[in-house]
Amino acid sequence: MTVIIWSIFIVLALVWTASAAVLAQLIKWSVPGLAMVGEASGGALAATVAMPAWLSPFIDPAFWTAMQESVTGVVASLPAMMPFLGEVATWLVPVVWVVWGLGCLSLLTLSLASTWMLHRLRAPVGQVKDGHLMAFWRALRR
Repeated sequence: MTVIIWSIFIVLALVWTASAAVLAQLIKWSVPGLAMVGEASGGALAATVAMPAWLSPFIDPAFWTAMQESVTGVVASLPAMMPFLGEVATWLVPVVWVVWGLGCLSLLTLSLASTWMLHRLRAPVGQVKDGHLMAFWRALRR
């Protein structure tokens, strides 16, 4: 059982680490990409997206036009937000790694507590006989 607990810990820690690394790289990568989008013409970018024909029965064309205007406004304001986005990227990557550390510490604490409880609550072999559930329950309640 201890092997299962620590195997799960290792797999979860690897997945957690990989996702934190991907998120940190995505943050570093997205800031220059957003700068290029901000330099593009916002009106031309949003106006080229036409509503798909299959979507027209479900969405009102006026709503689609309003969404296009909203996207145009956001894209047009990106150049003004570029200095702020650069500052966000400088402190957001360390925040990702701090959260990663707290997550790994939580996983480690949970694994240590599970192992400790398993060894503490494990009944001695001579006390519990096969099929004696009540004896096992009494051994756990000690």
